[in-house]
Amino acid sequence: MRAVTLDYRTRRLRQSEVPDPVITQSTEVLFRVLEIGVCGTDRELASFRFGAPPEGSQFLILGHEALGEVISVGTAVTELKPGDLVAPTVRRACAPACLSCARKRRDLCISGKYTERGILQAHGYFADFAVDEVSDLVRIPRQLIEFGVLIEPLSVVEKAVQTALRIHEPGVSSAIVLGAGTIGILAALALQLRAISVTVVSLEPETSARAALVRGAGLRYSNSMTVAKADIVIEATGSPSAALQAVGMLAPLGTMIALGACVAEGRFSFLDLVVHTRLLPAASMLVPYRLSRRWKICRDFPPPRFAL
Repeated sequence: MRAVTLDYRTRRLRQSEVPDPVITQSTEVLFRVLEIGVCGTDRELASFRFGAPPEGSQFLILGHEALGEVISVGTAVTELKPGDLVAPTVRRACAPACLSCARKRRDLCISGKYTERGILQAHGYFADFAVDEVSDLVRIPRQLIEFGVLIEPLSVVEKAVQTALRIHEPGVSSAIVLGAGTIGILAALALQLRAISVTVVSLEPETSARAALVRGAGLRYSNSMTVAKADIVIEATGSPSAALQAVGMLAPLGTMIALGACVAEGRFSFLDLVVHTRLLPAASMLVPYRLSRRWKICRDFPPPRFAL
């Protein structure tokens, strides 16, 4: 079958012919890949900045955001049938299981020995077909086929929003989302559905297609970092400088979550954080599978320097 692969010998991205996957366990599901999402993680992988192929392999099949249609199932599978739509999860638990993986929170794996489909030591879904354990698949109603490929990035957003709301003291009424990419817009919509007033801030002009998309959903859009302070600020730009500026956008008791930024150097007042009880939860605690992996990579670099 065809697959988009990263060759770690030649350090090239290419289309390859690889063997068709087959069901070998009674709990496995074979599905045809209908759609693949490509994001910043894939661009960084294709630049060989991180990631690794499966043990014993010299290439990695890309693709961690996917929508598929079930072709056949193992004899022990009762939850799915041929024709069903599925979206796969990405991270696989460490073994032996750490405390988090043992309680089925592999997104919070503390051993660092997990694998991730299409990212770290496990082939992904950028291919004609794939096989997964039924427990690693989420069934998607057919009426949601147009949006099914967004399930993985939406899981990132939902975890971030839920964490912010859990940590913030009661009374959240406003939020700022930095970035109008897929993650940013999904975050804004998730907050809006919770009756929170949201402003999306991005560098695209006020007349851009993304700005129109944001406004069409009933959200405010601004391409200026000078906006009113908010209870929750979510950084989804991937820009360390934007993440540092986001700290100044927090209202008293505000909570900020960084979903994209990595290592940065900059200045902000710890005294201001203390006086106004603002919270910057650790990224490794907050963000789901692919983003907590990104934080792990960032730990290998010098820490950011801050000045009071």
